[in-house]
Amino acid sequence: MSVYCIGQESPNFLWLVCEDQSLFFSMYGDSSANTPNIDQLAKDGVVYQNCYTPSPVCAPSRSSLITGMYPTTLGTHHMRAYKKSAENNAINSHNSLPYYSAKPKKPIRFFTEDLRTIGYYCTNNSKEDYNMITSPLAWDESSQAAHWRNRQERQSFFSVFNFNATHESSVWNNKITYSKNELENVLTPNFFPDDDGIKSDLLTNYKNIEKLDEQIGVIINELKADSLYENTFIFFFSDHGGPFPRYKRSIYETGIRVPMVAKWIDNTYRGNTRQLVSFVDFAPTVLDAANIKREFPFEGVSFFKKNQRYYVYAATDRFDEGTDMRRSIRESNFKLIYNDDTTTPVYKPVSYRQQMKTMQVLDSLNNKQKLSAYFSNWFSKNKGRFELYEVSEDYYEANNLIHNPKYERIYKALLHHLFMWMEDSDFGNISESTMLDSMFTSSMSIPKLNMPKLIMNDFGNLIESNNLYTSVGWRNKNDTAWNIYTTNELIQPKDDFEIVLFRPGYEILVKAFKK
Repeated sequence: MSVYCIGQESPNFLWLVCEDQSLFFSMYGDSSANTPNIDQLAKDGVVYQNCYTPSPVCAPSRSSLITGMYPTTLGTHHMRAYKKSAENNAINSHNSLPYYSAKPKKPIRFFTEDLRTIGYYCTNNSKEDYNMITSPLAWDESSQAAHWRNRQERQSFFSVFNFNATHESSVWNNKITYSKNELENVLTPNFFPDDDGIKSDLLTNYKNIEKLDEQIGVIINELKADSLYENTFIFFFSDHGGPFPRYKRSIYETGIRVPMVAKWIDNTYRGNTRQLVSFVDFAPTVLDAANIKREFPFEGVSFFKKNQRYYVYAATDRFDEGTDMRRSIRESNFKLIYNDDTTTPVYKPVSYRQQMKTMQVLDSLNNKQKLSAYFSNWFSKNKGRFELYEVSEDYYEANNLIHNPKYERIYKALLHHLFMWMEDSDFGNISESTMLDSMFTSSMSIPKLNMPKLIMNDFGNLIESNNLYTSVGWRNKNDTAWNIYTTNELIQPKDDFEIVLFRPGYEILVKAFKK
C-alpha cells in the first residue's frame, strides 16, 4: 500500500457525478434550487469556476475521465459509436457505419488499474458508458450495489457514484403541471422566449437538482458515519452541460463548462478558484494525490495544489444522427471556436431532444421567424469559420468579437495553439469513416492479442504478456474480480485459474490454466 505524501495513510477518493448540468448551483450565483449538501461540500472544499469537459455529451466525456486522454486521441469522440449489445459488424442506423470500440494509437490504460495495482478498492456505481469496451481490470465492483463498504477493513478506496436525477430525459419525462405563480418565479435567462413551456422545463430542472442534492447527502452521510470524511478527496461535477437546447451537445460554455467542487483532505485548501481545469486532468490528479507514478503518459496534468494549465480544449463531432466538427480553445479570458463546416447551421436536429417542451417552442418560433438574435443565429443556415468570445465576461457567448480588429492578436494566438492541439490529436481531423479505415481492416474485424506465456517454477507462476501496452490480470477459478498482474510478479493460485489480457480496441483475451 502506498504512503500518502504528507505522511498520512493513503487517502480515499470519492467522485459524485451528476448528469447534464451547467452552472445552476448557488456556488455559481444561482440559488433557485435548495442544495444544502452540495453547498456544504463547497464550503469544505474548492469551487472551480472554470472546469471543462472536452466533449459536451456523456460517453466521450467519460472516456476522457477514465483515461486522462482526449476523446479525439482515443477515437471516442463520435457519440454512440460503441454499443455493448451489438453483434460484430452490426450497422449503426445513425451513420450507416458499423458499431466499433475505438483502437487508439497511443498507449492507453484505465487509471483505476494503477490504483488497484497498489491495493486500492475501486468501485463504480453504476455506469460504464465510455463509448468503448471497459477494461475488465478497471473495477473491483461495477454495479448498482458497488460500494466502498464492501472492501477489506482499512483498505483505501476509489469510488464513483453516478446520479441520473438531472438527466435530460428527467426534464421531458416530467408530467407535473405547475401553477402560474410557480412559473412566474422561475429564473429565466433573458435569451429564452417568455413561454410557460420553457419555464416549466427550467423549474423541473431545478427540482431535479434538489433530488440530486438529497442523493448526494445520503452518500456523504454514509462517509461520515464510517469516519472517512476527513481522509477522503471528494469531487462533485457534471459529465457535461445542461439539458437544454444550446447547452448539451454544444461547444459553447453552456455545453462544456461544468460545476465542479473538490474537497481536499487538507482543510486549509478551500475557497474559489478561476484556474482552468479539464477532465483529462482528473486521472493524473488522483494518482498525484495518491503518490502514484505511472509509465504511460497522460494528456492531462495534475491540479492537485497546482495550477499547470494555460488552455482548455474541446471538440464536437457526431451526436447520434448529426455530425458537425467544431473545435474550441479557451485561455484565461477568451475563447476561440473553429467551425469546419460553414455551410450548415450550428443547430442539428436530434430526435431525442425534440421531446422537450423547450425545443418544441424554439422550433415553432423559428418556423415563424420570431426568435431573438441569440437563437436565430443558432438556427442560421450557415456559420462563420471562427467565433471569438470574452467568456470571462460573456458566459452565454452572445457577443462574437471575431471581426473586431482590437482582438486580432488574441485571435491569432489562440488559433495557433488550437491548430497545434488539433495536429496532435490522432483522430480529430478526419472523418469517422476514414478513422475506421485507419483503425481496422476493411472487414472491421477486431484485432486479437497474442497468447500470454506462463512460466512455472517451485516458487509460483510468472506471466509474460507477449503484447505491447496491454494490461494483464488473473483470478482463481471461483473469484469474480480480477487481480492486477505486475511485471515479474510471482502468483500462487489456490486452484485452477484464468489470465486476462486487455488493450483498448482489441478483443479481450481470457485463457484458463490448470494448477
